[in-house]
Amino acid sequence: MMPQKFYKKRWFKILAAAIIIVVAVGGYFSWKTGNVLNKISGSKNSVLGSLLGSGTAPQSDEGRINILLLGMRGVNMPGGGLLADSIMVASFDTNNNKVALISVPRDLYVQIPGTSERGKINSVYAHWEGGGKGQGIPKMEEMMGTITGLKIDHAVAINFNGFKQLIDTVGGVDVKLAKPFSEVKQFVEGKECGGEFFLPAGTNHLSGDKALCYSRARETTNDFDRAKRQQIVLKALKDKLVSLGTLADFSKLNNILNIVGANVKTDLTPDEMKGFYNQYSSMKEANLTQRVFENSEKGLLMVPEAGTGLGYVLIPRAGQDSYSAMQDACKNIFTQAAQ
Repeated sequence: MMPQKFYKKRWFKILAAAIIIVVAVGGYFSWKTGNVLNKISGSKNSVLGSLLGSGTAPQSDEGRINILLLGMRGVNMPGGGLLADSIMVASFDTNNNKVALISVPRDLYVQIPGTSERGKINSVYAHWEGGGKGQGIPKMEEMMGTITGLKIDHAVAINFNGFKQLIDTVGGVDVKLAKPFSEVKQFVEGKECGGEFFLPAGTNHLSGDKALCYSRARETTNDFDRAKRQQIVLKALKDKLVSLGTLADFSKLNNILNIVGANVKTDLTPDEMKGFYNQYSSMKEANLTQRVFENSEKGLLMVPEAGTGLGYVLIPRAGQDSYSAMQDACKNIFTQAAQ
């Protein structure tokens, strides 16, 4: 009796089927990833070209890569859909395995780049993105470069829906509170967040809706505390996104790609995104420093004297448009934090 050939055996058929499935799924995600990277960056590359790029990280300035992060309601949303609700620079010291999150309040009064107009910094993106201009990201990079003194390499903008959906897709995020948190004013009129928003002390597992409410709340506290909360939630989301549980779940990855494609905009090219991801992934257990500019001597900002007619705005303590102290703080954020 002739022995059964190995490719006819049951174990080989099962193995072959498994390999085919893995290759097919991997090919699908590779194709879809290329599509999404092209969409959010506005790249004209072919999907194949985006996939086969070797991955070139953004050029660093003295070992630092600075990415501007913007959060807003979203196009055609009521309440100023293109006004930047969250303005933050993520600065990566790749040589020393350090990361800093630097938040600038949306009420900072600035000269809008490329115009003779002045306004709050949160209006810069809206001014240059709306009406078909499509220049919101480069103008915000220019503005934040002036304020921080840093070379802003690239920017990523995400709307509220994308933020909520990403958090829900990874199963929510955990936030630890030393004391209860409540916002009893801000959401009452529009009946958002249940009207009055409350979180107890201890570890809170937040859905996308709750995380967004926690990140937006500011009237009972202030804009500076809100920026600190945004940094906490962002770090928790980052940890979930890069966890093995997320990366190994095809369904989650598929949802994440859909969400990013529909709600994110960036000036990173697909090749730079791949290169930056590869570089950032190599920064294991990076030391995190957080800074929020606020209206105190240490925070380097203040409210102008009454009678200016500007409403509630903030300017540097050194004077309007005098950013040297803020620039020094940003440039030396890693060395100062170590002292």
